[in-house]
Amino acid sequence: MVLAGSVVIVAAAGGIGWFFLSPGAPSSTEIALGDRTGSIAPPAKSAGPAGKAQPSGLSEVAVPQAAIRPLDGAAPTPEDAAAWGVRLAALPRQDLVEKSRFGPLPKIGADGTRPLDAYARPAPPAGNLPRVAIVVGGLGVAEGSTATTLDKLPGDVTLAFAPYGENIRAALERARAGGHEILLQVPLEPYNYPAIDPGPHTLSTRAGAAENLDDLRWLMSRLTNYVGVVNYMGARFTADADALGPVLAEIGRRGLLYLDDGSSAQSRAADAAGSRVPFLQADVVLDADTTPEAIDQRLDQLAALARQRGYAIGTGSAFPVTVDRIDAFAAAAEKHSIVLVPVTAILSANRS
Repeated sequence: MVLAGSVVIVAAAGGIGWFFLSPGAPSSTEIALGDRTGSIAPPAKSAGPAGKAQPSGLSEVAVPQAAIRPLDGAAPTPEDAAAWGVRLAALPRQDLVEKSRFGPLPKIGADGTRPLDAYARPAPPAGNLPRVAIVVGGLGVAEGSTATTLDKLPGDVTLAFAPYGENIRAALERARAGGHEILLQVPLEPYNYPAIDPGPHTLSTRAGAAENLDDLRWLMSRLTNYVGVVNYMGARFTADADALGPVLAEIGRRGLLYLDDGSSAQSRAADAAGSRVPFLQADVVLDADTTPEAIDQRLDQLAALARQRGYAIGTGSAFPVTVDRIDAFAAAAEKHSIVLVPVTAILSANRS
C-alpha cells in the first residue's frame, strides 16, 4: 500500500515505518575498473590500493584483479559500456573522502572532481534517441528483494539504497559490480510524523538547520560511491523551502546531485536547489498502483514523455512486480524507441 503524501521515494516501499525493501553475477565480458571507482580515473597519488581496509562505512571489497579487462589506464567510454557492459569497483576514491565525527563523508577532490562525476556509470551512446532513466529504491535492507533486484535489472537502472542495512557493504559491492549507479535514500519528514516514521535520523521541519545537517551527515556516512541523494517520503519536509534549503546546499557542496522522487506535488525542491545544486525531478512514479497492468501503463507513459521531450525519469520500489515489469521494459527498449540510461546521463544532457 502507498500512502498519499508520504509515498515511495525513489523506490522505497510506501507504508508506515522504515521497512525499506531490499544483490547476479556479472558476465565474464564485463569491464571491472579495479581500483578505479567510476567513469573518471583518480590521480595516481591519491588512489588507495585495491583491497586495502577502509574506514567504517567504506570497508568494501575491491573487484578481483583477475576480473579486470585492461583499459590502458583510461576510464571507460560510453562505447566501452555498449560493447562490454560496465563493472564498477566498490572502493571509494580516497581523495573524495572526508573524515568526520560521523564517519567518512563524500567531498569534492582537490582537482575539482565531484563524487557525482567519479562514481557515474558511462551512459550508452544515445544518438538522437530519447533517454529514459529509471531509479529503483528500497535496496539494502531486505536481502531477498535486494538480491532479486540485482539479479534481474540491467546496469543502466539506477539503484537507491537505504542507509540502515546490516549487510549493506556486500549489497553495494554487488550493485557496483553489476554496473549500477547508486543513490542514497535520505528519510525526510512526511505528514503525520512521527506516527508515520521514515526511520532513524529523519530530517524534520521541527529541527533546526544544525540538527538536520548533523542527521544528514550521519546518513551520508553510511554508504559510499553514490552519485547523489534522493528523498525517502518527505512530503511535509520538501514542501518547506526554508528547511530544505540548507540540506540541499550541503548536498551540492559535497559534489552530489539531488533527485526529487516526484511523489509530492507540493515539493519546493526545485526552488530550494536553485542553480547551486545539481537537481533532477522524477516525472513518473511507476508503482503507485502495483498491479502489473498499471505499472506497464506508467512505463509506456514514461517512454512517451521521453519521445516528446527528449528525456524522462521514472521512480519505483523494489517490489517483485515492479522489478519484473522494469526488466521487461528494459529488454524492449528498442521497440519503445528509447535508450535506457543512468540518472547522471539525464543531468549531463540537460543541466550543469
